[in-house]
Amino acid sequence: MNKRVIAKGNLIKETNYKRILQLIGKGQNLTKLDIAYTLKISIPTVTTNINDLKQTGIIEEVESDIYTGGRKPKVIKLIPNSRIAVGMSISKYKVVVVFTNLLEETLLIKEIKCEDGELEEYITKGKKLIEEGIKELGIEEESILGVGLSIPGAINQKLGIVEQTNMGDKHIALECIYNQFDSTVYIENEANLSLLAEKSLGKYDEDKNLLYIGINEGLGGGVFVNGDLFTGTSGRAGEFGHMQFTEKSTGKRCKVEDRISTHSLVKLYATKTGKRISQFSEFETLIREKDKDAVEILINAIEVLIITLYNLSMVLDIQNIIVGGKVARLIKSEPEYFEKMRSEYSELLGGLDLELNFSEIKNTTAIGAALLPIIDFYKINNENE
Repeated sequence: MNKRVIAKGNLIKETNYKRILQLIGKGQNLTKLDIAYTLKISIPTVTTNINDLKQTGIIEEVESDIYTGGRKPKVIKLIPNSRIAVGMSISKYKVVVVFTNLLEETLLIKEIKCEDGELEEYITKGKKLIEEGIKELGIEEESILGVGLSIPGAINQKLGIVEQTNMGDKHIALECIYNQFDSTVYIENEANLSLLAEKSLGKYDEDKNLLYIGINEGLGGGVFVNGDLFTGTSGRAGEFGHMQFTEKSTGKRCKVEDRISTHSLVKLYATKTGKRISQFSEFETLIREKDKDAVEILINAIEVLIITLYNLSMVLDIQNIIVGGKVARLIKSEPEYFEKMRSEYSELLGGLDLELNFSEIKNTTAIGAALLPIIDFYKINNENE
């Protein structure tokens, strides 16, 4: 995760503060005695930290709803909306902004359509959405934890650059992006953030190893290994769409995303039929109408997907795979085509015991981006940086 920190945004610094916040951060209501016993720290230490946290407006102390006789005990309760995280997702055709509270609850989603601009223009439109959302929610500036930003492309964390985006931008310094914001900024690629969003729902809590494939304008992936997000040496792990193969029919060398992204499906249909379509939504309509050429192109794309999943499973030894994004939703909506190809490759896939799930979440990248400031908020002493 790339992060630019501004001191005024770092509201919680002490380790004991964060340990207490981690304990009550999922909505649990605990007494001071509960906290002291669980964290193995003294009651006076707990009391001091609780008083400090109350002054920041993050927690409150209220009477318990449970009555066992005598005076009701007081419990420490998180104030979920006391701090707000913002996630911004940029794709070729739109910008989405999500506002999330400390319980990872979505408070507001705003979006605006875009096309054929440079990354800076998309960010400017996203910032305007943030300003509008702050006014709609009545948020104070000091309550914003930070802005998580999803970039659709390869990010080289080692060099501190966005190597390339799906909009055509190349070699953009992360510092140039940071300088466009007044808040703490976190930057990550879209597939990793989609995986974080999937994990946040709790469905995959028990899975230490998990693979996410996101198929939109490009194809990217996120990988959880032993419970942690794996980003590789330079932070570019998961660029599965750039893997290459040779087509049987033409002998042509292609990238995976040349056959299965939204852009490629539209382009392949126009090339095959001579009929110009410009939007992926038009291709979706053709599939629903059972257009023969569109169906053939989709089935070929599914074949590429299945072979890609097989290869990744063999290399990574991860059996639990989530497939998300616009193309995944289309494939899920027409299950007969996927099952047809899966049946044809049953012998190849048979020994892998794959658990394949199609994502049911929309706006996963924006939701995942909003999780970045929250994860950092609860993290002790900026560990792992």
